[in-house]
Amino acid sequence: MSFNSFAFILIFLPVTLLIYWMLKKKGQSTLSVWFLVLASLFFYVCAFPEGIIAFALSLVVNYLLALLILKNRKKIYLIVGVIFNIMLLGIYKYAFMILPVLKDKLSAPGISFYTFCAIALLVECQKGSLGELSLREYSLLMTFFPKIAEGPITLSDDMLSQKEGRSSLDVETVYRSILLFTLGCFKKVIIADTLGSAVDYGFADLFSMHTGEALVIMLSYTLQLYFDFSGYCDMAMAVASLFGFDLPLNFDSPYKARNIVDFWKRWHITLTKFLTRYLYIPLGGNRKGRARKYLNILIVFFVSGIWHGAGLTFIIWGMMHGVLYVIYGWIKDRKMERAGDIVKKNGFFEKLKSAACVFLTFIYVNVAWVFFRAPDMKAAKDFFADIGELWFPRFNYGLAKCFNIEEFWYVIKLLHLDGWNNSIYILMFVILALLLLLVFKSPSALEFSSKCRISFFTTALMTILIVWCMLSFEGVATYLYVNF
Repeated sequence: MSFNSFAFILIFLPVTLLIYWMLKKKGQSTLSVWFLVLASLFFYVCAFPEGIIAFALSLVVNYLLALLILKNRKKIYLIVGVIFNIMLLGIYKYAFMILPVLKDKLSAPGISFYTFCAIALLVECQKGSLGELSLREYSLLMTFFPKIAEGPITLSDDMLSQKEGRSSLDVETVYRSILLFTLGCFKKVIIADTLGSAVDYGFADLFSMHTGEALVIMLSYTLQLYFDFSGYCDMAMAVASLFGFDLPLNFDSPYKARNIVDFWKRWHITLTKFLTRYLYIPLGGNRKGRARKYLNILIVFFVSGIWHGAGLTFIIWGMMHGVLYVIYGWIKDRKMERAGDIVKKNGFFEKLKSAACVFLTFIYVNVAWVFFRAPDMKAAKDFFADIGELWFPRFNYGLAKCFNIEEFWYVIKLLHLDGWNNSIYILMFVILALLLLLVFKSPSALEFSSKCRISFFTTALMTILIVWCMLSFEGVATYLYVNF
């Protein structure tokens, strides 16, 4: 069971909402939270039965350690907790590198997200930020089903401050939540999975790919990853809102970033927040000189690469971001030293410079994502070799067909454009162009749903999109970040 399934939309979500709010209205707030915890556990078991052992072990051990830390404030318990969580994460994510036979036997979807959540909780307990921690509060923080599998990473101050959530639900909140869920579902089911089929097609046959196809596949993966992950987070925020809780924002139009620092303020925001608070600052942050600051930044991105996956490709991806982050920071530091020498440009050149910065950042991120997607270094090398050939023959029909969204193709037939020899290739480029326009020019799904008012047009659009998504559920692939 996942967000984009009939079982979730037609049965689990409405039934769970109905019982939860019935308990709330009867003044049974405590009971409603426990019901939500049980429903969340049921959701995880149905969605990922193979991961229940790791999840249960994490829940029990981390709660006992949290109680010990709150009672004694001894650092040894925090050290044991951090080691336990890192070992649990390591066993389920990296043990197969030592014993390949374990690759298909160890599976714990979402383990990276709830492990980081647990570590953050233990640290806050040690700091004394939490006066007490009830089993009910802890259980909801760790199991809340909208965010359990793919985030966002919720820290103690994100959830514990909300207690039992809002006491009531108004029509406008419900409407906007359904709209946000619909947009997120569309991003995943229609957009991300269409792009994903093209990406899988390309990486399955790197040897016959030419420069143009490699560039299309690289762009497709960049867009797929964003629409897939942000689509999930949109749906998670929407579902949480229906239960009266607010999840933290995880994406803020990241491809509009003007530089790599700006990118990481917009992409996977909760991961950046976690690594900054619990790794960068404890390492010394920027308090011990520039050289130490730059080293700390590189360590953070190295850890980020390892967190995302086992293998050299993920480390290279992380270090590509880390090195550029350091270079940008060094340039910025130098400019601050010579602030009096900076001449302010006029409006036109500022806009031109801004557009160039966005473009160059986007290109760099595209290149780095190749290492993120490539199964190994050889595949990444072959991919860049295809680009380097600078060979632009006719595009493969099979690749173009991956963009053949049936509903779009029906419109083409209706307009009698399917007789064109290159109609399928034109459709491919039109879809990519529209998606780029959506990424760079349109507001985010959260911005749109937050500002949108109840209207016939919005309701009709929402209905069309959700029906379109549901008709496409059969061919939906798993979420990309569920394995990270």
